[in-house]
Amino acid sequence: MKLVATLLSAVIICSTISLSAQTNNVQTCMLSCPSNMVVKSDAGMEGALLSFPASASLGIGDCGTITYSRPNGSFFRIGSHSVIATTSFGQKCFFTVTVTDNEPPVLSELTLSSKRLSPTNKMKKVAVYYSASDNAQVVTSVLSVSSNDPDANNRDWQVVNNHLVRLKTTPLASGEARVYTITVNSRDGAGNMTKRSTSIASKSLASIFGTEDATVTVQPVHQ
Repeated sequence: MKLVATLLSAVIICSTISLSAQTNNVQTCMLSCPSNMVVKSDAGMEGALLSFPASASLGIGDCGTITYSRPNGSFFRIGSHSVIATTSFGQKCFFTVTVTDNEPPVLSELTLSSKRLSPTNKMKKVAVYYSASDNAQVVTSVLSVSSNDPDANNRDWQVVNNHLVRLKTTPLASGEARVYTITVNSRDGAGNMTKRSTSIASKSLASIFGTEDATVTVQPVHQ
C-alpha cells in the first residue's frame, strides 16, 4: 500500500509540473490595431470600399480569434468612423477611418435663352440654363455677371436669381458691342468647386446702322 501511495504521489507531482510548464509557455496576447486611415471617396460615390490587414496579424501571443467591428471590404461613407478589433478574451483596440470628398461637383454647360441682345430702352431678361450635381454633398451654385464696360456698375445688369438675369442692351459709349460674361460657380459641402462661363453681346452702333455683320456667336468658356 505504501508503494502504491508513493507511485500515485509521484504521478500527481509530475502532472502538476507538466501543467505548470505548459501554463508558463502560454504568451500573453499583445493586440495592436492598424494605423488610422485617410482615403478619398471612390469616383462618383459618397464613400469608399475599404480593406484592412488580416485580423489574425493584429495579435502576438495567445489572442484566440480576432474580429473587426466592420467586415473587411465594407463601404464607409464620407466622414470619420471608428473600427474596433476584439479578441476572443475581450481585449480591444481601435483605429479611425476617415473618408474625404475630393471630387468637385458636375456642372453642365451654360446655355442662354437669347443668343444676342437687340437694343431697346429696357433691360432684357435672359434665362441661364444649367444643372449641378455632386457625388455626396449638397451643391450651392452662385451666378455672377461682368462686362467689357470699364465704367460698368450694378445698373448695367441685375442678377434676379441663379437662373435669371436682366441686362442692359445698348452699345457702349464708344459704339462697340456691350459684352457680358455670365459665370456660375458650384461648390459642394467639402469646398470642391467647378466653374463655367458663357458670353452674350449687344449690337454695336455700326451693326445697328447696317455697316457690319451683327451676328454674335456664343462660345461657352470652360474653366
